[in-house]
Amino acid sequence: MNDLDLHPNGWTLWIVPRPLRHRLLIAAAQVAYSRPLSVLDCGRQYDATVVARAARGRAEIIDRIQVQRAFTCFEVSRLIQTHAASLAPVLILDLLATFQDENVPFGMRRHLLEESILSMQALNRGAGLAVSVHPLPDSPEARWMLDCLRSAAAQVLAYEAPAPMATQPGLF
Repeated sequence: MNDLDLHPNGWTLWIVPRPLRHRLLIAAAQVAYSRPLSVLDCGRQYDATVVARAARGRAEIIDRIQVQRAFTCFEVSRLIQTHAASLAPVLILDLLATFQDENVPFGMRRHLLEESILSMQALNRGAGLAVSVHPLPDSPEARWMLDCLRSAAAQVLAYEAPAPMATQPGLF
């Protein structure tokens, strides 16, 4: 999972369990070694300490990453639309986190997700796009959202959480 494979005309959907989310941040730092990167953090997944370690504390690498956070599905949709003409590649972290807000009617969330996907297709014509989501609770709404993203993405990469390592309890 070290290569985000950010290139125009073919974005990748990453379905990543929460325990593996740090690997996307390490990959983001690796992208920043060679070019600027925009990160849209939708689920409060961006951990600057992980990125700084991956960049070996080099400020010029860290400074190439522009991070913007969104806390509602309305903000996510607006951020994606504003980045549609971006010249830098874009990584969207945990896109569907804000679309799980039950205080927003599903019809509105559906509309905003559809708009966001259209904007992501335009954004993808630029320098490249990668989108991550975490496995969602099993519900018709969540399945619909994930299916929409799967059908729009050129490539879908799904990862499973590693099995917990068995440890032998101590005698004392």
